[in-house]
Amino acid sequence: MNYWLLIPLFLILILFIPIKVTGKASFSCENMTGAVGVFLYGIKIEHQRFHISKGKILALANDQDDEQEVDQEKLVFTKMLLSEIKDKTRLKELFVVYNLGLDDAFLTSMAAGCLNSFFYIFFSSIKNFKPTASLGVCENIAYNKSVFTISATIKIAISLFDVVYSLLHSLILTHIRTKNKKENT
Repeated sequence: MNYWLLIPLFLILILFIPIKVTGKASFSCENMTGAVGVFLYGIKIEHQRFHISKGKILALANDQDDEQEVDQEKLVFTKMLLSEIKDKTRLKELFVVYNLGLDDAFLTSMAAGCLNSFFYIFFSSIKNFKPTASLGVCENIAYNKSVFTISATIKIAISLFDVVYSLLHSLILTHIRTKNKKENT
């Protein structure tokens, strides 16, 4: 029997078996800070805290509060990568948790109802394209203080082949875009 054929079979299986990736994001509107993390099978791959100031996104070092402006080329690459990966992923779960308070019980209730309606409309449009996804929203209402924080957890599955293809395609598109921008200026 040809056991050496198991090696290419194993490599093909690694390339096409889905990888489970979890993304977590949170943002506080009071102090305009947030954090984004990516986990592969529960192991932290990337974690970044950020701060929004004067219309710019400033990255915060994880061990200190040093701020540095986010590189625009890196932002363009991330945007391209997400647009490439969007159609290749299978959405497993999306859960949103928010804490809302406007110092007035009536206004807080009305705003929470509108926010819930927005999330349910958004989730129903996602269900049209990804019918097997688990979606949910949880609200925590603070009637006597002013607060607005929101966090989201998303679980997706994607094959290693699709990740590598999307990375390479995004790198090429980003390089072409920056090259054209430099030539035009």
